Amino acid sequence: MPKVSLTDKAYGQIKEWIIGFDLKPGTHLSIQDLAQALGISRTPVREALSRLEQEYLVVRSPMKGFAVKSVKLDEIEDLFDVRTAIELLAVKQAAKRITPEKCRQIAESLEKTAIWIRKGEISRCLKLEQNFHLRILEASGNIALEEIGRGILERIWAIQHLNIITSDALSLAHQHHREIFNALEQKNPRQAVAAMRKHMQRTTRELITRLHNQDDIIHNAITFDLKRWQPKK
Repeated sequence: MPKVSLTDKAYGQIKEWIIGFDLKPGTHLSIQDLAQALGISRTPVREALSRLEQEYLVVRSPMKGFAVKSVKLDEIEDLFDVRTAIELLAVKQAAKRITPEKCRQIAESLEKTAIWIRKGEISRCLKLEQNFHLRILEASGNIALEEIGRGILERIWAIQHLNIITSDALSLAHQHHREIFNALEQKNPRQAVAAMRKHMQRTTRELITRLHNQDDIIHNAITFDLKRWQPKK
């Protein structure tokens, strides 16, 4: 197994904190504080933040340093439009190419999710819900599509996570996932696309509605005013 560099370690952990909403949009990222939290020097942390900047998860200001990137509402809508297009293509190709092993992995993940939902352990479901969509990208057998899809999904996971833990949407989403999986297992591309389209339309519609509601926690969490953070000219 290849040795993980300190930069890779910092990159992976900070990215997980951002996606998991432990580091919220607009949060100033102190290199010194992050280095102490990770138990490493500042250089790999700085290199990790530069990588995350290239992935649009972090922004940098000449006078203030790094911060978790805030996302405008119209940008979020554009991201979800792109996500839908990618997921529909991925599930169509996956329905033709999915292997028995990948089917087994998805089935096991769905069963674990069902257990945690019944127990009310919503936070334990977040990674499993994320993995469901990642496994479909993998099952598509389309490397370029998987790479692009992962990048888009990583940019919206923080929003999705917050949406899940502050709503009752998880049970319905899990039901949709089962419908999608049934179509994949039957190797039925048309049914798989129809099930994924229904899932994407409902998920997107509900999230966008919440984002436009100024009284909603998601609207207030995501729409951090970056101008307050950037230095005055």
